[in-house]
Amino acid sequence: MTQLSSEQVKEKIKNNETFVLDLFATWCGPCKVLMGNLGSLEKSGQELPMGIFSLDIDSDRDFVMELGIRSVPTLKVYKEGKEVFSNVGVMSQSQLLEVINKY
Repeated sequence: MTQLSSEQVKEKIKNNETFVLDLFATWCGPCKVLMGNLGSLEKSGQELPMGIFSLDIDSDRDFVMELGIRSVPTLKVYKEGKEVFSNVGVMSQSQLLEVINKY
């Protein structure tokens, strides 16, 4: 999973891209679990319909506030640059796959 800067995330949204964004903090235990589940999903060999990226919330507090992030981990799905899904908390690999394939 590729970690992006806030500027790279803004660029993806501006370019109307479809992608998953994992918002995490290095000090957050549940964030590590979600990141592991996302990493395992990427390595599973399954064809995923979109890229999976991460953003450390401590890297740009202002942008994180713009996104409305109050708790981590938060998973967001953007379709054609628009947020279509948001979830706070850990998700299993099967839950992640269901959400990713939905969009």
